[in-house]
Amino acid sequence: MHKFFKMILLISVTFFMVFGSFSYAETVKIIAEDDWYPYSGFRNNGAEGIAVDIVRETFKAEGIDVEFDVMGYDRGMLMVKDGEAIGCFNAPRTNEIEETYYWHDEPMFTSHSYFYARADYEGTVSKIDDLNGKKLGLTQGYGYGDVIDMNNTINKEYSKTEEIILKKLIYRRLDYIILYDRVADYLMSKNNVYGKIKQVGPSELTGLYVVFSKKHPDGKRYRDIFSAGFKKIKENGTYSEIFKKWDEKLKGKPSTDIAK
Repeated sequence: MHKFFKMILLISVTFFMVFGSFSYAETVKIIAEDDWYPYSGFRNNGAEGIAVDIVRETFKAEGIDVEFDVMGYDRGMLMVKDGEAIGCFNAPRTNEIEETYYWHDEPMFTSHSYFYARADYEGTVSKIDDLNGKKLGLTQGYGYGDVIDMNNTINKEYSKTEEIILKKLIYRRLDYIILYDRVADYLMSKNNVYGKIKQVGPSELTGLYVVFSKKHPDGKRYRDIFSAGFKKIKENGTYSEIFKKWDEKLKGKPSTDIAK
């Protein structure tokens, strides 16, 4: 009888250690922007995209689950700034917001942005002066690099989404817009406007990050955890596999935005 109770006790302890630990797995809530697919967007009732997978796998490498709170980028960034949320992505690291947030060690990825004009436009944009007398469409809350963001001489018109500025360009309400290349490909396909707009010059090669709150008590801790986990997924091949999966999903378009 004594051996029987010892066996029951041993089984109970083992069960708790194996299964009880799952009940207490750490979970962090991170804001994912809702309208920047294929990097991050609201699809199939949740967050999907290249950056979503990177964030999920980075925290997973440190034994942490992620719950994504999907919302508009500018609202998410404000919540993190005010300490109402721990982190938000995808943010460019610009002088304008450098001191506002905690930043992890290296960007999740880099992305090329370009100036776009209507297909019948015959000029190019190779320098800022080429924007003189023109109206440039930008997305509210987005960062476009210091050359654009900090320049008050450019005639900028902001809209809520990139899809809106795309339509304004087509309907001749704007002269130029700036889009990131993968996002532009997706939007042109979605709106069936291939052949109606074209690239007319490069804008920026931008590193994108998860920003972490300086006002939230866990902001710095999760920034450090993310930096450690990101290093792991780059070393173990998970990072490259994410881009390989998305290259195949996006019809084999080669990756130019993997962080080196």
